[in-house]
Amino acid sequence: MENEPGITTLLDDIKKELTGLHEQSRFLNEVVDRLHAENERLRRAEAQGAVQPALRELIKLADDWRSRAVAVAENPDLARLCGEVVEDVTMILERQGIEQFHAEPGAEFDRHQQRAVGTQPTDDEALDGIVAQARRPGYVSDGRVVRFAEVVVFKFAAPVG
Repeated sequence: MENEPGITTLLDDIKKELTGLHEQSRFLNEVVDRLHAENERLRRAEAQGAVQPALRELIKLADDWRSRAVAVAENPDLARLCGEVVEDVTMILERQGIEQFHAEPGAEFDRHQQRAVGTQPTDDEALDGIVAQARRPGYVSDGRVVRFAEVVVFKFAAPVG
């Protein structure tokens, strides 16, 4: 009977030690999980960084073929072929997570998604800051603008006189 308190104390000490080890193990697992998640984010960013130049070139290719379609508009067959190239490039971009979006004429200019490449004078003050014309589409990836939509914006000019 004299050994019973010694055994109980020893078992309590072992139990405390196991509890401490369990808490330490849980903490270390959380650290490993955070490091793994951070490593995955870094790898994704590195992979995206490697393909970004190619994606920008694809966007430029789509722009070039859009321009060619306008230049050969008098020849419907050539214009259609140019449009098909733009569609193919757009599908490639979409598979890479890059979505195209368009600015709408008549909508308010949004500097977070659009870049003004020109202005068009207007004597209607209500049109000031409104998109007059959409020139090129914009592109987004994961909610971030990759390329701003290019637009012409109405600019109010008070009549002289």
